[in-house]
Amino acid sequence: MSPSRQGATTLLGAEGARELIAFLAGSGPGRTEPGPATAVIERAPEPGGPARRLRLRRPAAVPEPAGPRRPAAVPEPAGPRRPAAVEEPAGPRPSAAVPEPAEPPPPAPVAEPAEPRLLDRHVLGLAPAPRRDPGPPPPLFPPSTALLTHGLAALGAYDLPVDTELLPLSQEDALEEAVRRAAPRHVRIVVDLTREDRLRGPSERLLRLHDALFRTAKACAGLPELPASFVLIVLGGIDADRVQHPCAGLFSGFAKSLALEWPGSSVVAVVHEATALEDAEADAAAESLAPQLLPVVAFAGGVRLLLRAVRDRGATAAAPRPLRTVVAAGGGRGIGATLLTALARRDRPRFHIIGSTPLGAGTPEEAPGRQEFIRAHSTGPDRLSVREANAAYDRLAAAAEVRATVRTLKEICGADRVTYHACDLRDPHAVREVVARIESAERDGVDLLLNVAGTNRAASVAKKSLADFRAVRDLKVRTHTNLRAAFGDRQPRRWCNFGSFVGFTGQNGETDYGAANDYLNTAAAAGAARGSGEFTIGWTLWRDVGLGATPIMRRFLAKSAQFTAMPTQEGVDHFLHEIDQAEPTPLTVLFGDAERATMERAAPGYLDFCRAPAPDPLAPAPDHLAQAPAPEAAPAPAVAAPAPGPARPALPGFFVDDIVDRGADRLTVVRTFTLERDAYLREHVVNGYPTLPGTFVPELAAQAAMHLVPGRVPAVLEDIRLDAFLRVYRPGRGETKKITARLVESGRHESVVDVEVTGDVLAPGGQLLVKDRRHFSARVRLRDEPVAAPRWEHWDDQGTEPVADPYHLPNPAVLLSGVFVSTGDTRAHPHGRRARYVPDRPGIERWFSGLVVPSVLLDGLARTSVLNRSDGDWIPLAVPRTIRRIDLYDGHTDASLAAAGTRVELYSLPARLDLESAEENRSVAVTAAGDVVLQIKDMTGAVLGHVNQTTGEYRGRPSPAEETTP
Repeated sequence: MSPSRQGATTLLGAEGARELIAFLAGSGPGRTEPGPATAVIERAPEPGGPARRLRLRRPAAVPEPAGPRRPAAVPEPAGPRRPAAVEEPAGPRPSAAVPEPAEPPPPAPVAEPAEPRLLDRHVLGLAPAPRRDPGPPPPLFPPSTALLTHGLAALGAYDLPVDTELLPLSQEDALEEAVRRAAPRHVRIVVDLTREDRLRGPSERLLRLHDALFRTAKACAGLPELPASFVLIVLGGIDADRVQHPCAGLFSGFAKSLALEWPGSSVVAVVHEATALEDAEADAAAESLAPQLLPVVAFAGGVRLLLRAVRDRGATAAAPRPLRTVVAAGGGRGIGATLLTALARRDRPRFHIIGSTPLGAGTPEEAPGRQEFIRAHSTGPDRLSVREANAAYDRLAAAAEVRATVRTLKEICGADRVTYHACDLRDPHAVREVVARIESAERDGVDLLLNVAGTNRAASVAKKSLADFRAVRDLKVRTHTNLRAAFGDRQPRRWCNFGSFVGFTGQNGETDYGAANDYLNTAAAAGAARGSGEFTIGWTLWRDVGLGATPIMRRFLAKSAQFTAMPTQEGVDHFLHEIDQAEPTPLTVLFGDAERATMERAAPGYLDFCRAPAPDPLAPAPDHLAQAPAPEAAPAPAVAAPAPGPARPALPGFFVDDIVDRGADRLTVVRTFTLERDAYLREHVVNGYPTLPGTFVPELAAQAAMHLVPGRVPAVLEDIRLDAFLRVYRPGRGETKKITARLVESGRHESVVDVEVTGDVLAPGGQLLVKDRRHFSARVRLRDEPVAAPRWEHWDDQGTEPVADPYHLPNPAVLLSGVFVSTGDTRAHPHGRRARYVPDRPGIERWFSGLVVPSVLLDGLARTSVLNRSDGDWIPLAVPRTIRRIDLYDGHTDASLAAAGTRVELYSLPARLDLESAEENRSVAVTAAGDVVLQIKDMTGAVLGHVNQTTGEYRGRPSPAEETTP
């Protein structure tokens, strides 16, 4: 309040009351129309002073489907729900010329609910892949073979068959004429990368060979019959550490797309560690006609390798530092402009945008419509052809779009913080001059370089011109090479290439685009091996911006169903997530259900290879991540489809090997656990040993109880005690356990069964040390049919704080991977803790399709209870000891939830929880519709150690207790 108004009676306390009352009363009894989703109250506290805004947002309501009412058994958290309120200043943001205020700026408005995620992040890397048909190989150069190479010197001492046609590298038509004359049944391309500098990009000599590769394929496409085989052998294409040569992608990317264009031919690229053809001959010959999952294989250290895509959410830095300086090569239009704007709003860095489009003068508003422009310029003495006028309009529209992007960035960051450099990125001298200007202005270097430049001119090799092929390839390849050379020994701290899904799989009509994008893949992997901080994101099509937003492409996407049209906000989220990674992942690619279906049709079995790769006979992967990581849990499908719980299951057998004793009221079964049979245990490691999760005890108990009382299903589990770990210590040594069930009560509506799991303790030599040591015990209540689900009201996100799941961070106590990485979006909440269930559907279908209890969900729900910070950023790692009660509803299983795409939210309360005490607590798993899937009541645990959220450091208990609980 101003001094002149001190002591005066005012109504400032009622400011905005009318709007607030209208907003709060917008829906309720007697109201037929819903109230507004948001409301903004704007007032100036001082006469003539700046206005302030109060933004209110109504929490999204979850429609309540028909079904049973919420029973008192599942209480709601205490405390009223309230709309989200965020105060923010009115008016435009200040420019960089205005000093930053001493106080932190008001928080950003609460975001509206985002669209469901459609794409998953995948990490690409090489993994061992034994040949599916290891029969005797054919000759590498069978009769009627044409060979294209740098020259006979590239073959070394190799004795070429006399009937092999050596194709000339002439710039004239001699190559095409030789192909037409020979009409080869087989084509071989030998590429020698041993003389190519790994740091400088492809030489002109190599690009001429790449041109000749395209010309050869184009000439073959004009023959009466396509070649039966078309094999590229890339010598020196990979090293002993499984790092590919940066230029290898030029040839592997070409092969991927050509293989899709020529499905009746055997098209394959063999990237080999050998530097002499005679050393690669046997492998290349074997691949020439072998069935392929992907048409590119690599050989290093005697191991056959294949590119593998593994779902991996990544790990962002605990507190990403704001970017100070960003250089964007391209990016003034399309998706680049969208992402630069997102960066500007978040970090307000200094931008240097390098683009080929001259900005010129004028504004977008001055440009006429396309039809009007073409009509005006295709008449009169200086008239243009319609094609020329159309191209001229495109140039004007491009300049207008870039001007709009630059103007937007200046409005956000400040006029002096955004510089546009007009430059042909394919010209090394021009790029060097621009980079020199940037370096003189940015003495502290560049935080992030975005290599966005690219173009697309899709056509089959038969119809594509050499000029178009070069234009598409060179823009990406030469831009990358020129930037790398221009920055010299002052490379950006991080370097992000905008790649494409096409660089991973290939695409019809995209031999040039596939080659250029796969070059960005192999260049990034090679750069990362040197510690350059380079990485490539393989984008799919965006729905509302860029190539995918054109009317023609929208119709194509809708008709073909081959690609997922990604919403803009999801693309922004993926981008920010990637640049915020604690350590950049060299190769990632985004794809969803449509792409998976397309891959399965084109390469049956490839996705199975990605989910369950062959074991690697060599040492662990090097630190540069040139190899693929172990498979990680997959996010849940984005759109939850309503699906009833499964019908009453038949007698389960996953944890029942044999029934060794049976009576009217008793049953004993045995189950032998081995690392070969139960390889999933390797993904649940406690104190260094593969260990059965304690939350799988309900499954063991339920299966035994169902065999004792056939026809009934588990509804409740009680008094679960976890006394000793069930471990498998090494391969080849099984652990046989007895599961004993005793009927203690049988009624018309319910049977009660007590279950105990025991096992003998043996010395390494096989001597019996302890007989029938108890591992677990539980009571199972069986009913005739599943219990109907109660209802639960979802918490809003007011006051939530992200918390990393400590079980996913490297630590020696409890480390989960693969199918057990089942939670995401873990966070603390004023009422307790929250997470989202993200099942690995392939892993669940492989291992747990026969389970009757949603055991993976149960494991993730139990882990949600530990998400309490203590002593700063330390999060406990605990294992369960006892659970008083588990309620199961609607007969759900992990397999049924994953197959239906049911979205499940996880809740744990109270707000502060000491698992080592006997205090009451509850954890609840709830569908998006508000139906409870299961709940845990009164769990206790033992804390083994703590993990620091910021540093990742592990801290064990000062005096570790005896290991007596799983």
